[in-house]
Amino acid sequence: MEPVEIVIGRGGNFDHVLIRVLGRMHPGCTDFWDGNWLTSPIHVQAGGFTAEVDAGFRVEELRDFRVALERVYTEVRGSAALSSLEHWIELTVECHPTGSLSIAGTVADHPGMRNTLHFEIEGLDQTDIPALLDALVAVERRFPVLGRE
Repeated sequence: MEPVEIVIGRGGNFDHVLIRVLGRMHPGCTDFWDGNWLTSPIHVQAGGFTAEVDAGFRVEELRDFRVALERVYTEVRGSAALSSLEHWIELTVECHPTGSLSIAGTVADHPGMRNTLHFEIEGLDQTDIPALLDALVAVERRFPVLGRE
């Protein structure tokens, strides 16, 4: 099965964050706590820096980011945050009154360790949001939330 790729930014040679959702971390689990972990490595390209992190997200973290991002897109203002439970990534997409976006974040190579990369991605606007929303919806369709909290 092909991974679902979530690109925050424009990808390619431009500054971006790429989250590759490969599958459920515990494929046999159907409960809320273990069944909703996704194996999802992160690639960051920012300026002269790149980072590769073998991370994991929970399905509801990506869903909550999508919901917040939809609000930002509709209202053309505000911010949406992507924050992983184990602090692999902390990322904020902020929409300015002109429709331009600012993205700021931190990625860590291992939970609890102090090796981090702080980055910013500029040059984006609200027209960059629909493709990101489509990718997040694709993750939710392939990996719906299991069980109940």
